Amino acid sequence: MRLIALLILALLIPVRSQAHPLHLSITNITYENGKLNIRMKTFRDDWEIGYFHYHGKPVDFTDSENRDLPWFSNYLNERFKIAEKMEMQGLLLEIDSVTLDEDAMTIEMHATLRSEPNSLYIYNALLTDIYPDQTNLVIFGFGKKETGIKFDMKKHDAEVILR
Repeated sequence: MRLIALLILALLIPVRSQAHPLHLSITNITYENGKLNIRMKTFRDDWEIGYFHYHGKPVDFTDSENRDLPWFSNYLNERFKIAEKMEMQGLLLEIDSVTLDEDAMTIEMHATLRSEPNSLYIYNALLTDIYPDQTNLVIFGFGKKETGIKFDMKKHDAEVILR
């Protein structure tokens, strides 16, 4: 009887889960004076699992040196792009900082546009190759307008009109 009571008690005690239930990134992009400012918030452990998926060995991105591994910036540049014209090479997105706050990882970047385009093309397939339920939300701000775009396994690119 004591054993059954202990088992029931153990099942009812909340346990902190190591994994989070959603695979999500939220990216804010602002465009003003020919410059894009990008702030992307993701889960650090999703990136660690992504690294393991590609390399078969664990990595700890709480160690800032590991965030300097070529895989990190290469993966980011392959899976997240902004271009002035469709079918053109994306803009050079420069990483300004990568910060951690508990489980969250925030990546801040910027890019300078070469011209004053009528639209921009955004490609966001971050972690959709790892997690089929990955959702990448983008909030694009230009002037007094904001546009929300949802990227996922089925939708990787979108056009934002700037005029």
